[in-house]
Amino acid sequence: MNAIDIIDSLENQGIILWADDDGLHYEGDISIVTPVVIDMLKSNKPAIIEALLQSAANDEPLPTRWQVALSILDDMVKEKRDRMLYAKAPIRIERRDWRKRYQLALSLSDFETERLEQDLRANQWVYFNNMFATVERTTLEFEAMAIEFFNWSRNRGISGQFLSIPTGVVNHGRIRTLPADTVQGLKDFMRQYDSKQ
Repeated sequence: MNAIDIIDSLENQGIILWADDDGLHYEGDISIVTPVVIDMLKSNKPAIIEALLQSAANDEPLPTRWQVALSILDDMVKEKRDRMLYAKAPIRIERRDWRKRYQLALSLSDFETERLEQDLRANQWVYFNNMFATVERTTLEFEAMAIEFFNWSRNRGISGQFLSIPTGVVNHGRIRTLPADTVQGLKDFMRQYDSKQ
């Protein structure tokens, strides 16, 4: 069996495989993942990871747990936006509230919950802000634009307006407040600022 056959065979049995920086992962009925299947995964691991990364690059669906957690976050943002008076105000979702909802929906242990958040953050589907107190929905494109925006603002000496690091906080203590929540919005802000200078 080649890597694609292995992936297809396991998916037909309800096992979803995915790859990230930490290696190869699976989700589904554990009784199907026998020692024989594990040996097959180990012996074909590089080819399976390559096939999974290629399919991910072609916009293949995300693992079910990721989809559920992101869907719950999107619903929370929509609920909050519907209650707001000013439509352009930033939406802040408390991480603990989001975590409670998806942990209950997916019946996850604390370890599984932490692992899911690490995977979503590592793959840039979410961004934890305010020292991990709030969570924001994001994309690879937006995070790339955010990096470009911070480099641009640093070159103009205005980065302090958008990024602060509280005193005494060492690890992931940054608090970012961007002027827009879309790639185009950040580009427009940069263009308007430069045209005024």
